[in-house]
Amino acid sequence: MFTTVAAVLMAALLAVPALADEPAAIVEGDEITREEVQAEAQLNQIVFTIYQQYTRFAQTLLTTEEGEEFLERYERDVLDDMIDTILMEQEAERMDITADEDEVEAQVDRTIDNVKQQNQMTDDELEAALAEQGRTIEDFREQIAADVRDMMVEETLREEVVGDVTVTEDEAEEFYEKNPDQFRDEEGELVPFEEVQESIEQELVNRKQEEAWQAWLTELREEADVTINL
Repeated sequence: MFTTVAAVLMAALLAVPALADEPAAIVEGDEITREEVQAEAQLNQIVFTIYQQYTRFAQTLLTTEEGEEFLERYERDVLDDMIDTILMEQEAERMDITADEDEVEAQVDRTIDNVKQQNQMTDDELEAALAEQGRTIEDFREQIAADVRDMMVEETLREEVVGDVTVTEDEAEEFYEKNPDQFRDEEGELVPFEEVQESIEQELVNRKQEEAWQAWLTELREEADVTINL
């Protein structure tokens, strides 16, 4: 017999909300529907999992103003990520950046082989498992292919944006001098700069690339025509 908490939770999980006609967001003319945001956020699955393990926490999450605000914030964060993804896709299209379909297919094959190996499945067993979820092997392949294409396009776009970032020897040496405790051996002795220069430069390049990438995304977002209705 359901408790009051369970009844509230199940109502929240199973209810089909009357969504507004307007999309959650419009990004340079491309719409993001509210259903797409819900599917990406997977709140029903998340809350149900929390309820199964932490009932009291789920109750607070679903029945308090603070909990509702947290869920709304999470959904908005998911929407923001979706907006950034669309902006990157649009920019990649303008720059004529596409994925190599031969490499996409090769990566799909490797991924499926890994899935079968990790789960000790044959082709027929994998197809049967997917069928139980109402999916086909073709659906599964296309889902993987779409993820691989997105990853490849983003990697190429990122290289275009931050590929020219460099670090000078002076910058590396300055970092070394300001952070000596990071470069001591097991005896506590300071490792010579020449022995760690390459790793320092790589770390600084990674940092500068991430900063440049985030700055580029921020500028892209600020200049874009984005309407948010969520």
